[in-house]
Amino acid sequence: MANLSKLTKVVVLVLILQLSCTRLPQATGKEGALPTIDLAETTSIPGEWGQLVSVVISPDFPRRVQLWFQNEKGDIHLAFYEMSQRKLAPKVVVFARS
Repeated sequence: MANLSKLTKVVVLVLILQLSCTRLPQATGKEGALPTIDLAETTSIPGEWGQLVSVVISPDFPRRVQLWFQNEKGDIHLAFYEMSQRKLAPKVVVFARS
């Protein structure tokens, strides 16, 4: 009889938990490309980008290095360095702070 009481409590608890679960709304992000700038010179890094804060190598692109910079305003520049060509990619992604 005690086992039946414990089983009933477990079943009731599972039912309550199931009813209390609701699906979260899907996040809707903005679609489109990230803002980029074109580099006039791909062999040097502009000083206005600020300090280098991170270097990332993706296993999917082992010959391309991501260079993350942050300036005093808080703007972030993401540049890609092509190791095989020994220069920066001509497009830089910019995350501007408002």
